[in-house]
Amino acid sequence: MPSARSLSGLDWLNFFSAEVQTGFGAFIAVYLTLHHWTGLAIGSVLSLGTIVAVLSQIPAGVIVDWMPGKRLAAAVGLAAIGASATLYALAPTEFGVSVAEILHGFASCILNQAIAAISLALVGRHLLSRRLGRNVRFAGLGNGTAAAAMGVAGAWLSGSSVFVLAGLLCIPAGLALGAIGPTPPQRQALEVQRPERTPWDEVRALFLDRRLLAFMACIAFFQIADAAMLPYVGRKIAGETSRLADLAIAAAIVLPQAVAALFSPLVGRMAERYGRRLVLIAGFAAEPLRGVLFAFVHPAGPLVLIQGLDGIGAAVIGVLLPLIAADIAHDRGHFNLAMGAVGVASGIGASASTTLAGAVDTFFGGRAAFFALAGAGLAATLLVWLIMPESGPGSPGASAASKLPALGAPRPIQP
Repeated sequence: MPSARSLSGLDWLNFFSAEVQTGFGAFIAVYLTLHHWTGLAIGSVLSLGTIVAVLSQIPAGVIVDWMPGKRLAAAVGLAAIGASATLYALAPTEFGVSVAEILHGFASCILNQAIAAISLALVGRHLLSRRLGRNVRFAGLGNGTAAAAMGVAGAWLSGSSVFVLAGLLCIPAGLALGAIGPTPPQRQALEVQRPERTPWDEVRALFLDRRLLAFMACIAFFQIADAAMLPYVGRKIAGETSRLADLAIAAAIVLPQAVAALFSPLVGRMAERYGRRLVLIAGFAAEPLRGVLFAFVHPAGPLVLIQGLDGIGAAVIGVLLPLIAADIAHDRGHFNLAMGAVGVASGIGASASTTLAGAVDTFFGGRAAFFALAGAGLAATLLVWLIMPESGPGSPGASAASKLPALGAPRPIQP
C-alpha cells in the first residue's frame, strides 16, 4: 500500500493544480476586455488555445506514457502553467497572450495526464475508482476556492491579479507533488509482464477497441452540449448584473465545483458497484435538463443555481474518463495514450459546441441556442445507452479484450 504521505500529497496536488488552472477559465475574456481587446480578437486567441489543447492530447499521452517518472512530467506541466500565468499578467499583448495560450494548452494536457498516471501507479486498477473520486473531490474544492478568491481579486484589485494568484499557486502544488513517494515495487513488477510488440501494433489495437471508439463518440456529444453553456450563461448573468459580473461568474463556477466535490466519491463507489455505463447515463442526463432550464430562466440568482447541475456531469466525467481509459488500456498498456484519444474527442466536441451555439444564436436567438445544446446532451445520453459497452472488470467488453493479444511492454509506472 502507498504511504499516507503519498496519498495526502496526491490529495493536495489535485487541490492546488485545480486552483492553478481556474484562472484560465471564464476570467480570461473579462481580463482581455479590460485591456480593450475586441470580441473577435478574444475569440481568436481562445480558439488558438483550444486547438493547441486538442492537438496536444495524444502527444502528451505518448510523452507521459514514455516517461518512467510521472512526477517529473507533472513538475514540467506545473512549471509551464506558471510561466503561462506570468505571461498573461505581464504581457497582455497579442504575442504574449498567444504564447501563453499555446504554453498552457500543452502543459495542462501533460499535467492532467500525469496526475491520472500517478493515481493509477499509487493505488492500482482495483482501487482506482475510489481514488479518482477523491481526486475529483479535492480538485472541485480547489476550483471552488480559487474561483471565489479570483473573483474577489478581479473585482476589487485588478484583472492581472487573477493570473498572479494562479502563478503563485504553482508553489504549493509543487510542494504537494514533492510529498508523493515512489510506486511500491510489487506494483512496478505487475506493469511489465507483457510481451513486446511494435508501436504500430500497440496503437492500432488500442484505436480499434470498440469501447474506446464508443466512449470517444459519447464524450464528443457530451462536450458539444456542455462547453458553450457557461459562456452563454455568463452573457445572461452579465446582462442582469453587469457591475458585479466577475463575482456572479465566480459563483457560477464555485457552485458546480462544490456539487462535484460532494458527489465524486459516490460516483467512484457507484461505478464499482453498478458499472460504468449506468453512471455515465445518470451523469449525462443532467445536461439536457440544464439546457432547457437555461432557455427559460433569466434572473442571475436562479441561473447560478441551475449551473450547479454542471457539477454532476463534472463529477461523472472527472471520475469515469480516466477510469474507463484504465479499463481499456489494462490489457495493452498505454493508459495515457487512451486518455489522450478521449481528450481529442472531448476537445473536438468543445470546439463544435461554441460554433453550434454561436450559429444558432445568430439566426434563431439565445433561447434556441440553449435548446440546441440540450439536444446535444440528449443525444450524448442516448449514445451511452445504445452503443457504449460496459468496460469494468468482469464485463463482456473486458472479457473480450482480455482474449486479444496483450500488446506493448510499457515502462514501469512510477509517480
